[in-house]
Parts: sequence; C-alpha cells; structure tokens
Amino acid sequence: MALPRPRTRSFPWPWILGFGVVMLLALGGMGLWMIRSTQAACETVTAQQPFQSPTFQLAPADPAQSVRVAVWPLAEPDASLQEALNRLPPTLRPVGPYYLLRFCGEVRTPLRLTVYIPDGLEPWTIADLWGWTGQGWTWIGGELEESLGLLSGETRAAPRYVIVTAAQIPVPAFGAIQEAGIAPDARALEVVNEVSVAGLTLGLGGRLMGDANALPPPDPQGRYVTWLLVRNYLPGGAPNTAALAALLANPAVYQAHIREILDILQVRNYNGVLVDYRGLPPGQSRAFLDFLSQLSQALHEQGKVLAVAAPLPLPGERGRFLTDGYDWRQLGRLADVLYVEAPDDPAAYIPGGLVEQSLRWLIGQVNRYQLQLVGPGLGVDLGPSGARLISFDEALAHLGRLEPSGPLTLTAGMTLTLAPSTTARDLQFLAEAGVYRYEYVDEAGQIHTVWMPTTGLLDRQLFLLQTYRLRGLTLRGLLGGGTAPGTVEALQTYRQSGQAPGLSAMEWVWRITGPEGQVVAEITRPLIDGRAEWAPSGEVNGPFRIALILRAGPSEKAQGETTGVVATGTPMPTPTPTRTPGPTRTPGPTRTPGPSPTPGPTPTPRPTNTPRPRPIGGGFELGGHVDSFSRPDLMRYAGMTWIKRQVRWSPGQDPSSVAGLIQQAHANGFKILLGVVGLPEQMGAPNPGYFDAFAQFLGGVAALGADGIEVWNEPNIDREWPTGHINPVSYTDMLRRAYNAIKSRNPGTLVVTGAPAPTGAEGAFGSHRVWNDDRYVAGMAAAGAANYADCIGIHYNEGIVPPDWTTGDPRDNYYTRYFWGMVNTYWNAFGGARKLCFTELGYLSDDGYPPLEAVAPGFAWAKDVTVQQQAEWLARAVQLSAQSGKVRLLIVWNVDFKNYGADPMAGYAIIRPDGSCPACETLHRVMGGR
Repeated sequence: MALPRPRTRSFPWPWILGFGVVMLLALGGMGLWMIRSTQAACETVTAQQPFQSPTFQLAPADPAQSVRVAVWPLAEPDASLQEALNRLPPTLRPVGPYYLLRFCGEVRTPLRLTVYIPDGLEPWTIADLWGWTGQGWTWIGGELEESLGLLSGETRAAPRYVIVTAAQIPVPAFGAIQEAGIAPDARALEVVNEVSVAGLTLGLGGRLMGDANALPPPDPQGRYVTWLLVRNYLPGGAPNTAALAALLANPAVYQAHIREILDILQVRNYNGVLVDYRGLPPGQSRAFLDFLSQLSQALHEQGKVLAVAAPLPLPGERGRFLTDGYDWRQLGRLADVLYVEAPDDPAAYIPGGLVEQSLRWLIGQVNRYQLQLVGPGLGVDLGPSGARLISFDEALAHLGRLEPSGPLTLTAGMTLTLAPSTTARDLQFLAEAGVYRYEYVDEAGQIHTVWMPTTGLLDRQLFLLQTYRLRGLTLRGLLGGGTAPGTVEALQTYRQSGQAPGLSAMEWVWRITGPEGQVVAEITRPLIDGRAEWAPSGEVNGPFRIALILRAGPSEKAQGETTGVVATGTPMPTPTPTRTPGPTRTPGPTRTPGPSPTPGPTPTPRPTNTPRPRPIGGGFELGGHVDSFSRPDLMRYAGMTWIKRQVRWSPGQDPSSVAGLIQQAHANGFKILLGVVGLPEQMGAPNPGYFDAFAQFLGGVAALGADGIEVWNEPNIDREWPTGHINPVSYTDMLRRAYNAIKSRNPGTLVVTGAPAPTGAEGAFGSHRVWNDDRYVAGMAAAGAANYADCIGIHYNEGIVPPDWTTGDPRDNYYTRYFWGMVNTYWNAFGGARKLCFTELGYLSDDGYPPLEAVAPGFAWAKDVTVQQQAEWLARAVQLSAQSGKVRLLIVWNVDFKNYGADPMAGYAIIRPDGSCPACETLHRVMGGR
C-alpha cells in the first residue's frame, strides 16, 4: 500500500522562507535555478550551514568539517549522467530530478544528503539514494522521514551525480543451512540458490572446532553456491561469548583465524563464508568491524563472498532500534550479504509486527539488496527449556490420530461418531501469522506451546521480501525435509511467477471406503474441530474402512485408520465408539473454547449461546517483572518462562504500541504477561464508554499474541482508581467487558484480575480513598469476578520473615505480612474457584545500596533483610506455591529495575548492583532452570 503524502508540503529548510520565497516566485518557481552555469562558484558548507535548495540538502556528517561544493538540479540527464545510467543495475529505476555536484578541493568527511522524494514515486518504502562516483554507483541511503516526505543517507565517496531510485523486486535468492550429519532433502535443493554448510564452531584461541574434512563438497552440478558457515554456538545452544571476546581481543589471533578460514575455502572450493558470531556486546563492536574489514579484503582478493549474520534489531524508545554490538551501517559497507536473523515466533511476521518494523528501519541503514531475511521453515515448540524447531510431523503428532479400534459392527441407520485422538488443547488458527497454535502438557506436567506453520507463514515472509525489495529469504530447517506441505512448491512458484502462496488452512478428512475400495463417504472438517458423524446408508453392506486424513492444499497425509462391517441383520452387541482415547495427559482444568478462532482465513462465528469457557489450566510457572530485559539467560537459569511488563493505557492508544514487547519476549523464548492500567484522572467517574474503550484495547493486545493480561493494577487504592469511586462491583463490570473482548480475539490469552494493593489502611484514610484488600477481593467474588477470569491476581511484597511463618513478624500479625496470610485470604475469598497468580512477589533488601532509612524512610521496615535472605525466601515462596496447588503463576518482583529512590524498586531486584544474582541460584535449585 502506498504511504499517504502529507496534506501540505512542510519544507524544513528556512532558506526558502522570506526573501527566498519572493525570489522563487519572481523567477517562476525553480526555473532559473535549474539553468546550470559551469562558472558557478562553490560555496562553503558545514553541518550548521548546509547547502540547501527547495528539494536538496548537503552537509558534512562531521560537525567539525566543511566542504566546498556547487550543486545543480537536472530535469533530464545530461550526456555524462545518461552514460552512467546505462550502467545502473536493472533492479533500480531512476526518478528525476537528478543532481550534479562539483566539489572544490578534497572531501575529507562523510557527506549527509537529503532530498525531497519526487512526486509519483510510490510507495516511499522503495525509494533509495544512489550516487555516481565516476567509477561506479554507490548506495547512499534510504532513511525515510515520512511526515515530510524526505529521503536521507550518508556517503564517504564524493559523488558526481545523485539520483533517487525506485527499487524493483529482484530475482529472489533462496538460501538454506545444511546442518552437520543431516542429509539434505533433494527436493529442497532444487529451489535454493545458496547453501551454508555448518559443522565448524569458534573455539578459544580463535581456532575452528570440528572436522573440516567432513564438510560436504560444493554442488557438482553448480545449481547453488556453497558457503562455509562459522558459528560461535551449537544449534539450540547459547553463544560462546568468551571465545568471541578472546578472538577480538588480539588482532594477531583474528588474523590467524582469517587465514584458517581462507585455507578451508580453498581446500573445499567454497564460494565464500557466512560469519554468524552472536552475543557481541557494544564494547567489542570496533574490534569486530576491524576483523571483518580484514576478512573482507582477504576474501575479495580471492574472488570470495563475505556474508555476515546479525540478530534482528529490536524497536526501542523514540524511534531508536537496539542492535547490541552490531553496527548495521558499517556492516553493510564491509559485507556482501547481511543475514537478518529474525525470530522463530510466527507472531513476529504479522503485518506491522516486529520483523516489518525492523526491516523498515534496516533499509535506511543498509542497501536493501544486501539483506537476506532468515526465518523459520519449521514448527516451533516453546517449552520450559526454551524454543526449539520441530518438523511438521512432530507438530502434527499432538493434533490427531485415528487408532485402530475395530472391527466395528454397524447396521444401516446407526450413527457412528468420529473424533481424532489428540493431546492438543486450545487449538487456534492465527490467520495474521499463517500458523496454527496449540498447547500440550508433557509427561513431566510442563506446558508447551506449539506453532505449526502452513504455507501461510511463508506467504508472510515472501510478502516482506516483495514489499521491501529484499535480496532473498533463508529458511531454517528447509533442508531437513520437515517443512509444511507445499513449501517447496510455493518457493518454486514464487521464483517462476512472483506469486506468493497465500493463506493455507488445513482440514481433516474422514474417508470411508467399501469392500472394493470405493469411496462411500467423505466428510471434511476444519482442523480445529475434527468431530464428525457417519450413518451408513442402506446401499452400504459388508466391510468398510475409515481413514483419517490431514489435507493441506493438494497434499494429503494419512493419520490412521480403523475397520468395521455393516451387518444386514441384527448387530452384535458391540458398543458404538464415540472416540478412540488418546494418550493420557497430566490433568488440569481443561479450557472449553469460547468464541472460536477461525478454522481458516474466513471467520466462522459461533452461536451466541456458546458456554463460557472454563479457566485456562496448567501447572505452576515462574516469571519475572523486567525493566531492561537484558539478562534472559539468568532468567532461564532461574527456571523462569514468563516475563511481565506494565503498560499505561490512554484512550485512543493503538494496540500495536505493545507489539514490540510481545515479540521481544517471544523472540527470547518467553511468554509475556502484560499488566495494563489506565490513569484515574482520565477515567473520571467509572463509565461504560471508558470501560469499553479499555476492553477494546485489551482485545487488540490479545490478538497480537499476548500470553497473559492483568486487567488493571491495585484498583482498591486511589493512586490507581478514581477517588470516591473505589468499588469492586465497578471493577468487576470493567473486568467482564475486558474478559469478553480478550477471549473473542484470542481464547488462549490468560486473563488475570488486577491484583489489589495489600493494605489495612481503610480505617486511617477512609473507603473513598482505599479499601482493605480482603474486603475488596470478597466484594469481587460476590460480584461474580470468577466468571470473567482465568486467575486471581495477588501481590505480596512487604515480607521480612520467611514465607513459612504465619506469626512472629516484629511489626504485627496482620495477614498481609505473611505469604500464607495472603494466599489463604484470596483463595478462601473465591472458595478455590480460581487459582491465584502472583503478579508481584518480592523481598526488599538495601544490600549494595544506601540505607533505606536515608533514601526511602517509608520502606525502612526492610532495613535488616539481606540479599541472601531475599534469595532463600524467594526460592521457598516459589516452592510453597508450586506445592500448594493453589498458585498457577508467580511473577518475581523484580528482575532488573535500577531506580533506587523514594520508591526503592532496585532493592527488590534479584540482579544486584554488582551484577550478581544470588536468587537465580536458589531458584535454579528449586525450578531446575532451562
């Protein structure tokens, strides 16, 4: 879709104001300016005083430097430019006007250029700046300032001409990774242009570990190029950052490393190398670039290619992107190809999602024809140990089988109920991502979430290639043969015609055949509901077979069969099977789906009298409230599978504002609980209009893939709810609207009630400002809140005694002082109808910080709590919660907050100011880590 032009042109350059405007009008617009004079004098320009015209700006990138330049616009190419345009790559279409530049003196600084995007160039995302140096064309940039219609870039080479181009869709480069010990799928090899051969990893001392002699040879038929893939991690493992740091610490070490790479390329006759060194901190960025610069020069001298992989940049604050130590602009100048390592989470590929946001930024930093998107070609299983890629067959194994249970004996007129045997639950089709998603419980009672791709996910990836005119796509797992049915065919079709496969829903087929193999009945059902009924007609006699088949486009996959016989007389007393039992799974409250997700691209509404779903079940899980989320490794080690973030909502806010948070969590293998709360002053008196707007926002957040939503925060105090209007009945009305909106968009999202603030201050401040939380939760229960929640939110953050204690707190014996006091109060209020979710549980310690008495006197009650006690008590609280059967989820407050002031949040953080995490060790012993 084309981006809209600004309604009015807002020239950002004050040059054209005042007298300049009068002169331009007098000269008939730009007419005189476009008359080129070869005698025009150069003018001195600086960053503070750039060269400016109505459609062009030039300045030194270095504020301390200046250049002397003259610039002329050209409505049509002159002879020299026309000759240069004949050498322009065919994927670039020039769009006038053009700009001729003449520099007086040497240019010693990079130049910053900005132009107004020419009228008629749509969409703006395909616009780039290119410069002709006299020897060749160089990419300058593609940074978009959409509000003004401006395009900017930076170049180190002083160009003679500058043009704007419209990028065309290139012939795609399809890539794949050949993992060691896995024979490549022959059909997949027919559609790839390049294969990266794995098997060597970076070791200490800069040596490559692995058997280079065992690497496969290049393709003898020359169908694809072969690159050596070097990594600093094993598949599915953490990066070896120590080996990378040792490599980059000594130029002599990485020079020897370069020689080793070149020797392997020469012996194996490979076309180049793909460097995939992960976990690069910002402090090692300069050394990494120096290593790549020397490697690039050495490779190019031998006619070899340098490709570099780097993780997808993540959206940050105020339009910035987080890139760790990977400087994309510099990488683009050194490497021939840049592999953009996108997440395995399919939700990242939805329109406007994490991947698209990052690509929009990247095409302003790097020549788009260098960017190779890397994404999942397989299913994803997200469990306690993190995310792993799984084959289509493995993902399908939980969905449905038909086990032999015959022979069945029927007579004409009898009805047989058919249903696949399944261990999956909460099966949904996520049309925006082109995948099915479901949960299952493993033998250890742990919950796993599975994304099973269709060619719809490939459609999303190819759409991004088309939209942003990228070099190509590399699919993880493509050569292993476990992709969704139709993947290889879809890649072939796209290469031949440019047509993406579109959405591809799957369906169950019940096929009944007679004694001669003839089909007597065929019943199709959507994948999310495979139940069917069959009654043999009077013409059907004798033996029959019932086969369960999964159909995906033209492909069919048998999922088991059983046999039976239609008798002509009185049937034997064989009971009619209603379904074949599947494997037993760990019991838990089983959700009954509410408003059903679509079985395919076209929504199919359920009847309005569908029973309300029961709460989402599952075993105990652990998570942490994060600020920077900079240490997911420590959180995994501690056994955490969830993160929590709090979001402040305002009316009119778009749900996409939180998409980056969801996708960042999923990209790191975590589920995410979003605590969403508005502002009391914006609510005013509680009212349906405000409640409905809030609920609509939460529904949109759920549709983006939020795993859990806490509906508001501490609604029993006037810091979070309007003074004079605190009432659990009013809150429950909002909760009801929010629950229905969330479940209508994503039945799998866990809905948690907003945890009240633990307090006994009602008598001191009055019920217009605060309700004691025991009275408030009792009021919620009486108002029916359990009908609109999967879990009851609870906070506990004022403990100074071990969680086993139920008496002995030196302050008093009020129930909020104790872990069990809180658990039992909330559990009993709802009669055990819903499990509890601790959305905050933490212990405050000022170890390593200034004394609480001096910084936060209101929290001085925790002045004697040590970090070791914090660690031990957190682990014990987690252990008690898991063993109680009353707690579904515990979010540790907090992981990594840094603020230590009147509200000493950093004192609760388990990552202490010296970077240590004693609680991670104690939690690891309790949870086992992952």
